[in-house]
Amino acid sequence: MLLSGALTGPVFAQAKRSGVIEGRVLSSDHQPEENVIVVLSPSERQASTDDNGHFEFRNLPYGPYTISVKSLGVTAEPVSVELDAAKVSAGTIQLKENASTLDRVIVSSSYRHVNKNSTQVARMPLTYTENPQNYAVIPKEVLQNQLVTTTEQALINIPGASNLSIVGGSGGSSLTFMSRGFASGSVMYRNGVSAGYVALTDLFNVERIEAIKGPSATLFGGNEAASYGGVYNLITKQPLEVRRGEVSFTTGSYELARATVDYNTPLNEDKTALLRFNGMYDNRNTFQQLAQNNVGFAPSLLIKATDRLTLHFDAYYYKSVRPIVLFGFGAPPGGTTEASTYAGNFKDLGLDPSNSYVNPDFNSKQQTWAVTGRADYQLSDQWLSQTNFSVARSNNETHYINLVANKKSATDTAIITRNILEMPFSQLYTQQFQQNFIGDFKIGSLRNRLLVGLDYFRTNVGQARGTVVYDKIYATATEAEKLIKKARVDSIGANIAYSASRSIANSYGAYVSEVLNVTDRLLLMASLRINRFVDASSDYMQTSYSPKLGLSYEIIKNTLSVYGNYNNGYRNNSSLDSLGNLLKPTYANQLEGGVKFDAFHHRLTGTVSYYDIRVKNMPMQIPNTTYYAQDNKQRSRGVDVDVLANPVPGLNIVMGYGYNNIRYTEFTAIVNKVPAVLDGNRVEGAPHHAGNIWANYGFTSGSLKGFGFGVGGNGQSSSFTNNVNTITLDGFAVFGASIFYDAPKFRLTAKIDNIANKKYYTYSSWLLPGPTRMLAFNATYRF
Repeated sequence: MLLSGALTGPVFAQAKRSGVIEGRVLSSDHQPEENVIVVLSPSERQASTDDNGHFEFRNLPYGPYTISVKSLGVTAEPVSVELDAAKVSAGTIQLKENASTLDRVIVSSSYRHVNKNSTQVARMPLTYTENPQNYAVIPKEVLQNQLVTTTEQALINIPGASNLSIVGGSGGSSLTFMSRGFASGSVMYRNGVSAGYVALTDLFNVERIEAIKGPSATLFGGNEAASYGGVYNLITKQPLEVRRGEVSFTTGSYELARATVDYNTPLNEDKTALLRFNGMYDNRNTFQQLAQNNVGFAPSLLIKATDRLTLHFDAYYYKSVRPIVLFGFGAPPGGTTEASTYAGNFKDLGLDPSNSYVNPDFNSKQQTWAVTGRADYQLSDQWLSQTNFSVARSNNETHYINLVANKKSATDTAIITRNILEMPFSQLYTQQFQQNFIGDFKIGSLRNRLLVGLDYFRTNVGQARGTVVYDKIYATATEAEKLIKKARVDSIGANIAYSASRSIANSYGAYVSEVLNVTDRLLLMASLRINRFVDASSDYMQTSYSPKLGLSYEIIKNTLSVYGNYNNGYRNNSSLDSLGNLLKPTYANQLEGGVKFDAFHHRLTGTVSYYDIRVKNMPMQIPNTTYYAQDNKQRSRGVDVDVLANPVPGLNIVMGYGYNNIRYTEFTAIVNKVPAVLDGNRVEGAPHHAGNIWANYGFTSGSLKGFGFGVGGNGQSSSFTNNVNTITLDGFAVFGASIFYDAPKFRLTAKIDNIANKKYYTYSSWLLPGPTRMLAFNATYRF
């Protein structure tokens, strides 16, 4: 018995020797990664990282183990560990994918890792709290949870954005909105370069949207390139080093049928050639029963040519067939030749947003393709060469249905004048070439980040147009009276004179931007752009200067900072003054200051800022002459609040608010053919208040894991539809909600928009009826 005990005792003691292996997973930019699956070999047990990137395996027998990452979309070197104590650390596992491009197939409804750091806002490596410029980010997770199927639905998440509207341009239509009191959005960048302008767009290949606030001409140029209200940059989905994909289908109200595909694959074994393909087909009616058909595809190719050289190629094609309705308003200062004494509230016109006031049997056809290329060459440890090239073309056959509502007096029924602006030929070309040299080096103990760049931007617009005067109907017209017949339009159009034109303009820019670390926390930025604008059609040239100054002080490193900036925007003018001299460029100069925060590992990020923008040298034509004066001015002041929060695991909040007070400070306009002084008037289409909020909660554990719901809304206060401030457009607030189930292989989502079925209009140059209540259902399968 003694011998037996002596033999079995050590055996039992050894069997009880077990312990714990723990570790932590970080992204390549050293941020904790949540919900990454790690696998322990040889036991093949799995664990998921918590919100601090921590994982552990318990009750393990002593011995050697290997830990590897299983989650698709990320890679990491396997870690070997010997368990020979009660608790052993495997250390830190570093993922190879950057948090901003991490695209896991095994997902969670918690998306706290909304990394707002960007290399494209300043075109150099600056963290969110270091950058002395205000910019907001709409991440892909917000677009997914809100079941966004249109660009309009996405843009309401931009703090302060208001009065979305479809506008017509040189043969193409685009989406515009008010930002800081200025019309924005008709030009959107893709990955930091132009991909055309005056064109509708779709978000089927968009990873996130970066909204850079205020005048930004120093790096992005003026004229067609950037609005005084900001620059809106679409960051597209890029290839990854894994084979994966997903297909998605959305259906719902008004015969909505939308299908998308996203497929990624390496093209060789060493993963130096990567391909990603996104495609979309969308067929729907609108709430006004105006049918539209859209199709698009976007391949993306990444080639790691050498250890130093990486090549990026992206293509984008989008075609939309739909009626284009431009709804205007004929109250003073005009829009029609009819006399009108009506003043008051827009709602008293008696127009119904759900009524299109047309029943067309023809569509406009708009198609855009763009090709962009980028070469990143690492010159040294301190210098990077980045070469960008883009070419875009839009071919459009446009029949603008122009509606102008008018009311002579308060007691009359509103009359809608209907014309067709026929544009059988329209071509819009853009080309851009950009060369950047980006340095990150020290002079003594002072860190310098330096950008030196050259930029060439060309537009070539050719078009033919003629107006078909169709008819007039009352706002109470019947369905039969609303019908616009293509045969009649063609008949009238055969007898009108079409005008044709072509405009070619070239812009040559050179810029430099320096960020100096005076201390580890105090940064100074100084930038300057010199731009030469050449209008080949009008044979005039003009030079513009665009400076930029910034200061940022991080009170808590990488967490809390205060900042201030001076930013500039410009517009070139081709008109002449009374002496025959070319007008000066119009300039917008902004002063801004605020606070930025990026705390608790990206759980709470945002900005609170105050801005003051002054616009000078605005041109006005002198009555009964071809000359212009240039003494008009505007001033825009306001507050922006932008917050992304993840207070507890699974709960995410997106919130934005904008207060804006933009007025004509010195302004004379022509009203009813005579000059009128509008000093102190508010600029049309600019409400004082605009806000948005969306809260999303997904269960991250337990029997309800994967289930979630979201709720939120957006709205704005009243604005004016004319610069004489005689017509008021009421504000509105609309709300929506969603419910979803998210599993590793699939996701199911249901969404309702405009729950209360609110009827409203927005206004930015043209009236846009707000969509009524709409249901949508989505199924996504991942493979």
